[in-house]
Amino acid sequence: MRASLKKPLADILQRKGRTLLVVLAIFIGVFGLTCIHMTKDTLFSAFAFSMSSQINQPDIVLAVDRLDSALLPVLQSVPNVKALQYETTFETLWHIERSPGYTSIQIISYPDLHHASLPPFELVSGRYPQPGEIVLEYGDKGIQNVQIGDQISVDTSLGSAQLRVVGFARTPGINPAVSDKAQGYMSDNGIQHLAAFATLDHPDRPTRLHSIVVKVTTIREVNATAHALQQQLNSHQIKVQLTAFPDATILPLQQFDGIFALLEILVWVAMGISALLVFTTVTTIITEHIAIIGTMKALGGTGGRIMQSYLFMVGIYCLLATIPGLLLGIGGGFLLASLIATSVPLSPGPFSLPPEIIPFALAVGCGVPLLAALLPLCNGMRMTVREALSGYGIRVETVPQRGLLARFHLHPAWPSQTLWLGLRSLFRKRWRLMLILLTLSSAGTSFLIVQIVTTSINDTVGSAYSRLDADVEVDLENASFSKMHAQLQALSNVQRIERYGTSGANTTWGRIVLSGFDPDTHLYRYQLTSGRWLRSDDTNAVLLSDDFAARSGLHSGNTLTLTGQNNQSATWTVVGTLRQAVDSMGQVGAAVLPVDTLYRFMGIPENKVSDTAMRLLLHTQNHSQAALNQLTTQIGKLALGSVINNESAKSGTIVNVFLLQNEIIRHQRSWFGIYGLLYGVAAMIGLAGILCLAKELTNSVLERQREIGILRSMGASSWRIMQVFWIQGLVLGGLAWLFAALSGLPLAYGFVRLFSSLVLPTTFIGDPLALLMMLISILFIASVACLFPALHASRMRIATMLRYE
Repeated sequence: MRASLKKPLADILQRKGRTLLVVLAIFIGVFGLTCIHMTKDTLFSAFAFSMSSQINQPDIVLAVDRLDSALLPVLQSVPNVKALQYETTFETLWHIERSPGYTSIQIISYPDLHHASLPPFELVSGRYPQPGEIVLEYGDKGIQNVQIGDQISVDTSLGSAQLRVVGFARTPGINPAVSDKAQGYMSDNGIQHLAAFATLDHPDRPTRLHSIVVKVTTIREVNATAHALQQQLNSHQIKVQLTAFPDATILPLQQFDGIFALLEILVWVAMGISALLVFTTVTTIITEHIAIIGTMKALGGTGGRIMQSYLFMVGIYCLLATIPGLLLGIGGGFLLASLIATSVPLSPGPFSLPPEIIPFALAVGCGVPLLAALLPLCNGMRMTVREALSGYGIRVETVPQRGLLARFHLHPAWPSQTLWLGLRSLFRKRWRLMLILLTLSSAGTSFLIVQIVTTSINDTVGSAYSRLDADVEVDLENASFSKMHAQLQALSNVQRIERYGTSGANTTWGRIVLSGFDPDTHLYRYQLTSGRWLRSDDTNAVLLSDDFAARSGLHSGNTLTLTGQNNQSATWTVVGTLRQAVDSMGQVGAAVLPVDTLYRFMGIPENKVSDTAMRLLLHTQNHSQAALNQLTTQIGKLALGSVINNESAKSGTIVNVFLLQNEIIRHQRSWFGIYGLLYGVAAMIGLAGILCLAKELTNSVLERQREIGILRSMGASSWRIMQVFWIQGLVLGGLAWLFAALSGLPLAYGFVRLFSSLVLPTTFIGDPLALLMMLISILFIASVACLFPALHASRMRIATMLRYE
């Protein structure tokens, strides 16, 4: 082996501690970036399947009174029909443990479950069901913790039916954990044996529905295709009860892309700290090898050849870090994506490796450290043989009156000698001091940013419901408000009932949330920022949230045009702005309008709007948890047809009931996976800071061996020697905290603004506690980083240290 390669290999093996620090630093950056990219790709695939898959989403849904298998080829031959499928659904209630004791569930069957195509569902675990068995949607685990083999109870017109869970599936566009509406699959024979309900309002439309779902070739001809299908069905004496054109599912993939873009920014900070560590390490090596470089040049070695040997050493560092960082990043990214998907819950799907992830990791893991090493290597190679050989050795320069205290002849007596020994080496090499402060303050700033961002998100999501002065929400299905008001008002603990409604709409600037209230509402505490509130005679008035008004540039007097379900459009006049937060990705703002206007927009006929209720807000007299649970249970019994006030009430219109406080917690919990990612990246940056500070203190131990030896020979204990370096690390941490506190709040504010524009409109919450937590984190980093160098210094032999040159 050539001498130019022998020396770097020997240095790598002899300085195992330094090698370990550099390799770990590079490993952190490669692992972090690989893990983030793998997590992003896996989650994108899972969400794309579960919430999108527009290729297989139906364009037409025809509700019919019966299905005729013999007619299937005729319907498939209709022009513009790309795919067509029969479907049977059973709407009922599933008994669960949490309050109010039930939730709505839709059970679906296809003639052949093994070859369902519109929409396709994928069997994640278990097997296909037989009669008396059911396959649940994977997201149902977010409603009730069920496992394969468990029995679930659902209601039928003849009483409760027990179904055995034999598998879990995932379906495009369906996620019960988010919608809170369960879904399952049964065999066609099994679903036909479930006794269906027939409501009092619609005795001819039982809860078992037959549908024909259609995918068209050209969406512009969807109306003509639907008309042609209706004609074919009518000609065969099949009654079409309803024709619908489902909206395309709006994916928050752009917002997820924004989240991972912000995470990558933080991971690149960790990679930058790793590059600084490589820079300082190579600088130290060049300083130690001045005589060796001079000797190699004197023997005829060129600067380029000598530089290659050191680049070879850095390359070994890179390979030792990049290969395990890549492998563990791939595995860790898929595991992290699985954990986040489970917390949604969402099925992550099968393992797949993005083709670009390997070259990207190799480019980052090898390219960044090599670039960081070029500057100190170029400077080192410029030395002449004379300069290199004359510069060999340790030169201790004593420059009197150089320090700040000495310059002003200040020699305070109160600090202990240990403290002065810990402080005196801080300013010996100022450029190294600035680099280590930059590293530690970056770690502290990252933690501060994450703390403020998570606090701001949590507060914003919670505030989306904070303006509702209600305790319970009841979801209905086109119910009569007067009837439901009379039934619910008869329950104990109900003080006030108001109509309410929510929907989504698409605008030029993105998707917004529509909320409808009565103009004389007492349960919505609005806070105007401009304009006026709604009046009873308003039919096309709307108020915009401050976030959406700022994004769109609209103000009072302007008009807002938007589209909703079935592509219906509306144009409303903006009469004001108000504070109203949103709580889900994919939403760029909110709008508030009269509840009647919202119901018209959602397709309720004009003659039924004034007495229609799709959601109700209930304000109670007793707000205790026990009283609220009792009320939701009573409403649950009403939905199940129990006897109330000695009258049998089978309304069949209550879909769901829940406590608003639980709804806030559920939406906040949906962000926990994002919080985990942010704190995980902050921990990686903190670990990189620990390695960088440990490297600096290790250098300090090597440079101060004689000083340590003299102290030990004078009787200083190992604990006293450890205190010297521990104080040095804590002072560095304190200075870094000061810099991070000055720069961290503006950076955190900018990060929150960036998060608001890319992911979710978020209000900045400057929590003073975050500064204290950042101080604790930086001091913890400093203490951990001091541990190994301080122990090493306290255990060195006196003779060895005094012989050091």
